[in-house]
Formats: sequence, structure tokens, C-alpha cells
Amino acid sequence: MTRKDNIIYFDSDDEFLDFCVMPTPVIREGKHGKYIDFDFTSMYKNELEKGTRFCIKDEDSLIAKRGMVTYRTESKEVQNLEPWFGIEF
Repeated sequence: MTRKDNIIYFDSDDEFLDFCVMPTPVIREGKHGKYIDFDFTSMYKNELEKGTRFCIKDEDSLIAKRGMVTYRTESKEVQNLEPWFGIEF
């Protein structure tokens, strides 16, 4: 992970996933009972509040293509993703 101006660059999907997803599951209460979910890390949330952009330096990144992270069986949309053009701006 490297930061350049207002963009944080990640080498792989796994590196971005480690940055933005809390590894500990969260138990939530829904209208049909309890279920297991995941939450984003405070680091990711803080960077979003600052307007930081994220770029995964992998042309085959599934996160960048889908705009979502998947952890266990749950998927959630991620924000502020930049496409990778082969250079860091």
C-alpha cells in the first residue's frame, strides 16, 4: 500500500480487502432474526470521510471490476475506486 496525494494504491485485491474489511464477523438483528455480517474498518471509513480515492494495481482485480468486496458469503459495495492505468498519478 502506497499513498500518493489523495490516492492510496494497493498491489492486489487481498491487500485492499485486508485494509477495508474487519476480519471479525458482526452479528446483526434483522426482521427475520439474527444474521452474520461484516463491517468496514475504521481506517477505510476515515479515508472515505477525507475523500481519499483507492486504486488496485492489478488489471485482473475483481474488486475494481465489480465495485464490491466479498467476505465469506456477503458482498458490499465499496466507494471511491479509481481504475488502474498502469501508472501512479
